[in-house]
Order: sequence, then structure tokens, then C-alpha cells
Amino acid sequence: MGTSENYLDEEFQAGREGLQYAADQGLGVIVMEPLRGGRLATDLPEPVAAAFERAGADRSPVEWALQWLWDQPEVSLVLSGMSTMDQVKENVEIASRSGVGQFSTDDHAVVERARDRYQELMAVDCTGCDYCMPCPTGVEIPRNFDLYNRLETGDEPADIVSAYDDLDTEARASACVACGECEEACPQNLEIISLLEDAQESFEAARA
Repeated sequence: MGTSENYLDEEFQAGREGLQYAADQGLGVIVMEPLRGGRLATDLPEPVAAAFERAGADRSPVEWALQWLWDQPEVSLVLSGMSTMDQVKENVEIASRSGVGQFSTDDHAVVERARDRYQELMAVDCTGCDYCMPCPTGVEIPRNFDLYNRLETGDEPADIVSAYDDLDTEARASACVACGECEEACPQNLEIISLLEDAQESFEAARA
């Protein structure tokens, strides 16, 4: 069984409950998106980075995220996307000292604090599952929400506006015609139409 799980998305899609159910049925579980497309690896929002730094442990954000998963006995395999040899070496090194029981109760508390800080900053609890796609009018819903979250969690506004402007006109949040098909398909039951309106307002405010 494959499932997307990381410390931010523990309750989304199959989540922790699905992981436990699969394990109880004797199924191996392959975890995808352990770093949420790289968002848990680099350029963490300051409050999230501070939560890890205050722990005083010699762990990178990548290691915190991966060790949190590898401490779960139900997890059979973690698929971590890597694009450079340095990332491959880092992941292999982290894996070599991973395993159930390597993460203490205090370590789990650190990750919970980091998760809380992240969730406080995020504007949309979108996991990028793409169930809302394709949009009939061409709006790239997950991409708009990713940019919106990046703006709210501290990315440079000019960079976000530039990335938004790089989207085709029909792909932008402003192109939404409120047909509602996306909301029917969303497993998180997000109010996508109003959230796209909020995103558009934030992009325009960042442009000013």
C-alpha cells in the first residue's frame, strides 16, 4: 500500500489511521511525500526552524522529518525524492542511523511543536493531492495554494508575485468561475472557491 504521509499531513488522506489499518491487515506500507515536496527540507518558516533549533539536537530539518517516519513500526519504506548526489548521500547517512526506538518522547514533542507552528502560518491545508484537478476552466488549484501558503509562511512577496504572473491567465486563481467541481472532489473538504478568492487578494496585496 502506498500513502502520502509526513508530520504535516498526518491526518490527511489515509493518514495515520490508514497506516495503522494497513499494518493490522499485514500489508507493507510505502510512504510518499515524506518531505512534502521539499517544503519540510529547506527554507522553513522562522517559527518552525526555531522549534527545531531550540531542541539542541544535531539534526537537519530533513532528518527530523525522516526519523519521525522511520520511528513508526508500520512504515515499511520511505520514498524520498532526491535530485543531487549530496541529497542521496545525506539520505543514506540518515537512514543508516534510523529505526524504531531511535526517536524519543521528547523528539516527538519537538516535531509536534514544529507542526503546530507550521499550521498556524499556513493559509490552506492543501496537500497537493490533485484530486481537484483538472479544473474545467484550467485553474491550477494546487499551484495557487502552494504559492499562497509560501506567501503566508514568509517567502519573498516579489518572488511569489513573479511566480504567479508566470502562470497562464487561465491557470491563475482569478480565473475561477465557481463551478464547484473541485470542492466536490476535495478529500479535505476545503472551501476551494473562497480560498482561491483569498489567494488572489493576497497576491494583489503583495503586488502593491
